[in-house]
Amino acid sequence: MKGDEGIMQEEIGMSQRAVGFIVIMLIGLVGVHSQLYSLWELSFGHSQASELYSYMPAIPFISAFFFWLNRKSIFEEFYSSALGGAILLAVAAIIYILGTSIASTEIHDNELSWAMLSLVIWLMGGFVCFYGFHAFKKAIFPLCFLGFMIPIPSFILDPYIRILQRFSAEVSFVAFKSIGVPIFRDGMVFNLPGLSIEVAKQCSGIRSSLALIIFTVICGYILLKRNVSRLILLAFVVPIAVVKNGLRIVTLGLLGAYVDKTYITNHWLHRSGGIVFFIAGLLVMFLPVLWSLRTLEKKTII
Repeated sequence: MKGDEGIMQEEIGMSQRAVGFIVIMLIGLVGVHSQLYSLWELSFGHSQASELYSYMPAIPFISAFFFWLNRKSIFEEFYSSALGGAILLAVAAIIYILGTSIASTEIHDNELSWAMLSLVIWLMGGFVCFYGFHAFKKAIFPLCFLGFMIPIPSFILDPYIRILQRFSAEVSFVAFKSIGVPIFRDGMVFNLPGLSIEVAKQCSGIRSSLALIIFTVICGYILLKRNVSRLILLAFVVPIAVVKNGLRIVTLGLLGAYVDKTYITNHWLHRSGGIVFFIAGLLVMFLPVLWSLRTLEKKTII
């Protein structure tokens, strides 16, 4: 009987904690409801920024899936940590107030970044408050994965785009020269036989780069055991993105110069062919790196 009573009390305690966490979550969602609406518009609009963040609506569902997948491990031991949770909640509130106040005078996207950062920390604080740091440690991946809902601030995104743009241009130029294509370069503009192409910001491959980062984080979490291996895999994202983007520029340039100029101006391979080169990058570079890291882990080298 005592055992049954203990189980019943534990279930009641668990349900009360769940209700408390849901209340905290709803308070956070209501607090940032205007920014969430803006984020919804950003994800489903037709602007360049909308295309960049079209993946965001899927993030909470992916996070919830990993939460459900690890639910037994997460909730095998839990306790209240009101002080730790309250500190995180206070930090989230401060970030929201200060961040949105500063960003409102600068760039709207940065305001969304601060608001969503505060929401993620707020949810973490609510979780710690009702389930404690032990459960938080077990749930760290699905909770941190929510960070992909945070729009990248312009002071981080713009330099990253310039890096991708510059190195993609360098890789493309070397590739053109290596295969003997007559080419004259003027900055980001390549003059090929009968054709000029520009490696613009839109050609930086930022969308596929972000998709590759998310894909890498998921694969690393599922298929690799050591954090060092996961960080090494993540470090290959930029080189893979650059080489993949360079391959796309060279392919479209050759087709435009020697087959038909519409490959550059109005062909599906230019408009929507990014997935083709994304898959090529995964097959040629990402999967071999992942396989090598898994092999090294089995040999306990890293």
